[in-house]
Amino acid sequence: LFERECSVQRRFQKVIEESPSPSISVEEREELLSYGVRAAKSCRYLNAGTFEFLFDLDERKFYLLEVNSRIQVEHPVTEFVTGIDIVEEQLKIAEGGRLSYRQEEVERKGHAIEARVYAEDPSNNFIPSPGRINFLIEPSGPWVRVDSGVYQGYVVPEYYDPLLMKVISWGPDREHARRRLLRALMELKISGIKTNKYLLARILEARQFREATYTTKFLEEHKEIYEGLSTSDSVEHGERRGKRREEQGGRINVWRAASRLGIGGG
Repeated sequence: LFERECSVQRRFQKVIEESPSPSISVEEREELLSYGVRAAKSCRYLNAGTFEFLFDLDERKFYLLEVNSRIQVEHPVTEFVTGIDIVEEQLKIAEGGRLSYRQEEVERKGHAIEARVYAEDPSNNFIPSPGRINFLIEPSGPWVRVDSGVYQGYVVPEYYDPLLMKVISWGPDREHARRRLLRALMELKISGIKTNKYLLARILEARQFREATYTTKFLEEHKEIYEGLSTSDSVEHGERRGKRREEQGGRINVWRAASRLGIGGG
């Protein structure tokens, strides 16, 4: 299902992923994909999985790093560009069934980028930021996908990975996908905890990212990206509005209750 580029990282954790990779040539892509297929065949691998490689920019060579024998966090990127539901296909395999497509039928269309939104403080060495989410509005719109497990009022615990959600965009090319993701991140409103939302926006706007000249050391080498960085949204008005909705939700709407019970009629 082609490749993903995941070089924007912090503490060896991926922050932004995209497909296709803007850093390799057509010939290098074919070489990379052939390595993954050969490796899977050599061990008779039968499952969804990802073969991860490091790419040496000086030698222009790939080196196998590890195999993730599972669905990865960034699988929506591949689903966006191929139109294949990877989770569904994995379940079919587990049931002993066959895939829904042949290899020659797999096509990639456009470009997709995913940003991982964490509950953390990028300006303070990425320290986690547990606590209650007081206000939350998730982005939406055409060709924007949000994979989230949190909600307004949710308490982010201190015991687990601080990932809150993934925001993914698709576009006919990389620039369209980049701008669409940037817009989606600005639509995201979240308060009560600190997040890396504004860091993600700065990364997407950075010259190195736009020109695809970044490496896994991008966040280490460009400290200026953290200067004056905001880590939370100022949505006091939205919080008050949300609180009023919660209060109203606790009251009984007589007309709505009557309609559900079939009382009255027309």
